[in-house]
Amino acid sequence: MPSPLASLLDREQERIAAAWASALSGLRPSGFVYRPLEELRRLGRAYLAELVRYLDTDDPAGLRDFVRREAAVRLSMGFGATEVVQGFVVFRELVQDLCGQLVQADADRVALVTQLLQATDFTIVEFVAHYQHLAEQREAAHRREMEELQRALVDQAVQDETTDLFTVRFFEEHLAMEVKRAARYRRAFSLLVLDVDAFEARHGRYGPHVAQATLQAVATVLRDLTREVDVKARTDETEFSVALPEAGRDAAMAVAERLRTRVAALPPPGRPLAAETVEEAVTVSVGIAVYPVHGASGPELLAAARRARDEARLLGGDVVVEAVDAVGRTASSPGTGGGPASARLERD
Repeated sequence: MPSPLASLLDREQERIAAAWASALSGLRPSGFVYRPLEELRRLGRAYLAELVRYLDTDDPAGLRDFVRREAAVRLSMGFGATEVVQGFVVFRELVQDLCGQLVQADADRVALVTQLLQATDFTIVEFVAHYQHLAEQREAAHRREMEELQRALVDQAVQDETTDLFTVRFFEEHLAMEVKRAARYRRAFSLLVLDVDAFEARHGRYGPHVAQATLQAVATVLRDLTREVDVKARTDETEFSVALPEAGRDAAMAVAERLRTRVAALPPPGRPLAAETVEEAVTVSVGIAVYPVHGASGPELLAAARRARDEARLLGGDVVVEAVDAVGRTASSPGTGGGPASARLERD
């Protein structure tokens, strides 16, 4: 005999699917937000169909398969488990209200609500468990990939001798791979390009020993303030680049600001060849580019970040500038020693 809740869900399928789609589209943030209403309604009908079969037969196989497919899709889109669980909780509340409206007898209503809670809790537990399993698999795969890259580093000798960071050759190859990964899995990806301000003047005044110590000090800051998965490279004489996988614009700006601030706080590195002491602080100009807003390929992103870096240098250095976006604006975050106030741009 069909479950009363299964019959109710089946009979009110369109109403529930439409109400769920409307509720999901209003959630901020949510793993469902950027999907069209009709797609959300199809998702609701698919979930309801599996839920009805589960309640009718007490066989969780179909519902479990549905939940696992959803977990894989959400993970590939970069959404967190909490956001998707929030969507299932909204569904539970909607159907609970529907039970209250359509079922008059208190005992029947309580029985249906109990069924509903058990079914949706099963959904949530299955989703979280499988999502965690997939996330662990992806993390393990990423670790293996990084280990392979490190072995390739040794085999191909792609370390910069002065800073022990990657060389431009390795970085450009890695950048192309990260852009392809970001495109395939719809993940965020950002790129930083830093340049040591007034490096030639420092080199000319204090000699190569201080110049080299300056580059090494900046490289140490990069290693200390970025993640292990962030690839750091010396891509020109005084230029450093950092690839930030799964980091959007705000995260990249925060990292760039931390790097700029820490470099500016460094004690003057090395000892000058002349008798005078080194008084100038070390500062960097930083450019940011975000995929795919500022470029759809590695070379495009690198060129955009370098243009932003050049803009930072024109502002006087010790400043963070975002690449020009689709509407032709830039964003800068100057330090206390940065360019003139009239040149500081704010993003709308």
